[in-house]
Amino acid sequence: MSPSAALQLEALAMEFPGPHALTTLGVALLFAAVFVFGGRAALRPVRRGHRRLLSFAAGISIAYTFVHVLPGLNRIRAIQSSSLNESMVFPEHGVYLWTMAGFLVFYGLETMAVARPVLPGTHANAADAAGAAPQRPWLHMGGFALYTWILTYMMVWTGKDGLTLSLFALAMGMHLFTIAFNLGSHYRGVYQSRGALLLALASLAGWAAAVTLQLPLAWVLNGVAFVMGGVVVNAAIAELPSEKEGRYWSFLTGAVSYTALLLILSKVENAP
Repeated sequence: MSPSAALQLEALAMEFPGPHALTTLGVALLFAAVFVFGGRAALRPVRRGHRRLLSFAAGISIAYTFVHVLPGLNRIRAIQSSSLNESMVFPEHGVYLWTMAGFLVFYGLETMAVARPVLPGTHANAADAAGAAPQRPWLHMGGFALYTWILTYMMVWTGKDGLTLSLFALAMGMHLFTIAFNLGSHYRGVYQSRGALLLALASLAGWAAAVTLQLPLAWVLNGVAFVMGGVVVNAAIAELPSEKEGRYWSFLTGAVSYTALLLILSKVENAP
């Protein structure tokens, strides 16, 4: 299925295709592996190469969002306005409101993660913050578990296949790597011992739900928009860390190169 056809109403209403189950399972396993092994990079001393890779990954995520996803949001808005307006208060704005909600929720999770209570005469760090509020790591990682579940569900539900699926796997795999790195930096031992497994299982659970369950169309459309708001803010967080160590040229290289790849693919797939 081409990117331009992935969110058409006919495709959205289809039964989940069996032939693509194994290929999408492979991508879900890739995402699970990214969570299990990606966080370990945060345990090593930060090197210039690590920051360049994170910036490059953030650039890919942003390119995928603006070139591929935002046009899809316009198609979702058209579907909601024409087919789902009876159950919506603001059908013409619904998809954008859910995108904004995703942005605000995941920005809030990141703000919570870096808010470190400092006692007089002490210096707070990530471990102190996790110890001072034991529920904080699990609330943060639980939010990303839901995020990952929705992401893998959407992957199967939209019927991505072939080159389109490969491009999605590359973009979101790099995106999830930045999330794993950040969670590993914030929570270290907690993430490595149990958090990585939680997120890996969320990826597989999203795939399993997609091949066995068919959620209401309105839920899925809003879920797509919600996740895309999260993609935008998490890519920005990866590129603009508090230490101001972003690598702009690596970010630009990732964004421009992946944009070119998406545009070439679109041209080829839409050619007569």
